[in-house]
Amino acid sequence: MPALRFWPLQFAGWALFAVAMMLSRVGVHSLPYLAVHKVPMALLGIVVTVGLRHVYRRRPAHLTLPTLGLIAALSFVAALGWTAAYHLTAWSLADALSIEVVRPAVLSGTLYHAFVLIAWSVLYFGIRTYQALVQAKQQALEADALRREAELRALRYQLNPHFLHNTLNAISTLVVEEKGREARQMIARLGDFLRLTLDAPETDLVPLAQELDYVRRYLAIEQIRFGDRLSVHIDADADTLEAGVPNLLLQPLVENALRHGIGPKEQGGRLAIEARRHGLRLHVRIEDNGTGFRHHSQRDLADEAGVGLSNTRRRLDAQFGREAQLDLAPVDGGGTRADLRFPFQRVTSTDGALDPHPLVTNQR
Repeated sequence: MPALRFWPLQFAGWALFAVAMMLSRVGVHSLPYLAVHKVPMALLGIVVTVGLRHVYRRRPAHLTLPTLGLIAALSFVAALGWTAAYHLTAWSLADALSIEVVRPAVLSGTLYHAFVLIAWSVLYFGIRTYQALVQAKQQALEADALRREAELRALRYQLNPHFLHNTLNAISTLVVEEKGREARQMIARLGDFLRLTLDAPETDLVPLAQELDYVRRYLAIEQIRFGDRLSVHIDADADTLEAGVPNLLLQPLVENALRHGIGPKEQGGRLAIEARRHGLRLHVRIEDNGTGFRHHSQRDLADEAGVGLSNTRRRLDAQFGREAQLDLAPVDGGGTRADLRFPFQRVTSTDGALDPHPLVTNQR
């Protein structure tokens, strides 16, 4: 449990335990006698269970047979110390306050205290399991909201007047130069790109192959505009193509690489996208040899974080929690590298097999 929730429950629970124990003995013993016995018991119970919590936090939230065995063993061992400390503390307080108390064997009541600790432990894991379910539901809702937000952002980008203006100007230039084949190709690529945006699947995760297809179609249009100034290399291992990635995750990072990295360079540059599987994790790298960090203004960096990095981090966190990682770093000689790492989950394509694209220069 998060500390802010654990401590109020911890103190409230043990306070109720002390009150219940005292009320069960009202009329049998005096109030001072009960206070000397039950208050130290509850206070020491807080200390002992905090120690158990430090051990339990390393275990999965749900109860398993090994965890139940650990609970039983630790509860009995902890009960031995709790019982001895409780009796010795109660006797010392009774002597100091001149209260006559019964003095049983120092380990008397160990079995009872062990059952109390077992009950506390099971309750602790039960609350952790409930919180994990609530958190998973919240993450699913947030992931869905962020996915929809990314879809709308991508759609707005496609309808951005500046983007369409430049694309239509490029088509117009090809027509004027009587390059009909190239103009038709440009129109077809623009149509494919807009269609793919409008038909984006309503799912949290899509296969990497499908996500790369979206990026390739976006880059196909940008490559027409950049001409020889843009070189693209996409290298995705075959065993990564069915890996699930949040829908429309890569396009903002690719857009930033072109806009802030390669675009400002007169001679253009090279964009590389790589995908590798390392055990149970997927690693996707987007790297450019553009202007790099030192040429970015503070406003550019703020815009970049707002459009690409901030949204991507939020979506990764919503989908995978702490198991996802996004790192941004400069490249030696100029340029920027973005590394995404998150759990590998195999998903099925919603669009069937994807046709190879000429921008994929190495797909193993």
